[in-house]
Amino acid sequence: MRRLWLAAAIPLTSLLFLSERAYAQGAPPTPGPNPSPPSSAPPSPPATSAPPTWSTSPTSTSGSDLLPADAASSAPATTAHDAALEARLTDLEARLKDDEEKMRHEDREGWLERHAKISGYVQPQLILQVFNAAASPNNQPGLPAGIGSNDTTATPAGTTTNPDLFRLRRARLKMELSPDEYSKVVFEIDPNLGAGASTIARNIEAVGIARWCKDWSWYTELGMGIFKVPFDFEILQHQVERPFIERSWGEQNMFPGEFDEGIHETTYGFEKKLRIDFAVVNGTMINEPNFSVVPDLNKGKDVVGRAFVDLGPVDAGVGAYYGQGAEVDATALKFKQYPRWAGNIHAGFHHELVKALGKTKVYGEIALAKNMDRGLNYKMGLGPPAIPADVVNGFLQDHDERSLFIRLEQDVTRWVTLGIRYDFYSPDTAQKNDGRDTYSFVGAVHFTNWLQWMLEFDHAIDNVHAAGAQAPSKQIETLSNVLQARF
Repeated sequence: MRRLWLAAAIPLTSLLFLSERAYAQGAPPTPGPNPSPPSSAPPSPPATSAPPTWSTSPTSTSGSDLLPADAASSAPATTAHDAALEARLTDLEARLKDDEEKMRHEDREGWLERHAKISGYVQPQLILQVFNAAASPNNQPGLPAGIGSNDTTATPAGTTTNPDLFRLRRARLKMELSPDEYSKVVFEIDPNLGAGASTIARNIEAVGIARWCKDWSWYTELGMGIFKVPFDFEILQHQVERPFIERSWGEQNMFPGEFDEGIHETTYGFEKKLRIDFAVVNGTMINEPNFSVVPDLNKGKDVVGRAFVDLGPVDAGVGAYYGQGAEVDATALKFKQYPRWAGNIHAGFHHELVKALGKTKVYGEIALAKNMDRGLNYKMGLGPPAIPADVVNGFLQDHDERSLFIRLEQDVTRWVTLGIRYDFYSPDTAQKNDGRDTYSFVGAVHFTNWLQWMLEFDHAIDNVHAAGAQAPSKQIETLSNVLQARF
């Protein structure tokens, strides 16, 4: 671009320079296309005029002798004009360079504004817990003499049993970059220490987009990378949109961390009122211990799908999951695979029943599953099935699971949201009274659209037990404070 400007500027400047020089030497202006005739004829030369007298001296080879006197006297002026032209050209180059740099900067900023979306949030938390004797972390399996259920003692891992602490529950930074309407890059990380089995990766994927009609009422996204498992509403709902700090207990045990790695497609129809998901994944969730080291313990891949319809104030969906689980005995070097599956139905209602208050939201879900527990909170035999003694010919004892929750949220003007939730999870429905009931109460104060404080109280009764044992009736009271800021 700068060369084009210079190519146009140099001839114009040269023409101005030559015109100035001709005027300085007294040259008559060039006549126009239709010059006016002279008012009178020029005078006749004198009759006695003699021819000019020519010099007989030899021709000099000196350049100064060849120039007329008036031209020689104007040589210094020519040098001055050349210097002025060079200065003008230098100034013009500098201006063009500045203009080009400004245009590039503006184009870059405009491109990022049009094609990039940056978001994030942080959730610092204060958590306080109280246990009865059966639920105490000091129970090994009984309380030592002189040690209470809520005392702080040492553990074999070199830590303590202190349950009261400040922590950074979540911290996310997300960027979505769409260079055109047919492709997208999603990059989300959690720089929280020790979160997600020592990986900071969250939603990281490359996405291609295909539209099926001109108005984009039907289109499909095909992504590959790390993404949320599209099984139900609770997994896919964004953290900042849920006043409850944690998901239901069944979700935390069957789909811990929500993310897996693989390939997925999402089709939207009727202007996003219909959503259909299908994915093929490793089958190892991001919060499982081996996610970063061995993302899949077996060669088989898991498949998951979901269909969801939004009818305005009411929405509903169904989801299904099928794959192969695996158990590893690191001491005996035993490895056993087993089939696992899950299915669910979920529905929601959200409407302003009382406009002076705000939206009323009701959500519910029930899931039936087999061998879906990941063993994070319940060891083999309680949660996931145990490896049989004959690892080659033996069969695992399948565990049928059941998970459900119902929750009510009510806005109280734009400043406050109140919520109550009940959830239940059984890792083995064959055992009588084998499950955990959790009652949750939450209040959220919205200081601005970007800052809110959440106070949640959970009362849990955990009766998960081994076959033939008594239900332990573990009781855990949890008070959680979170100050959430997002952008």
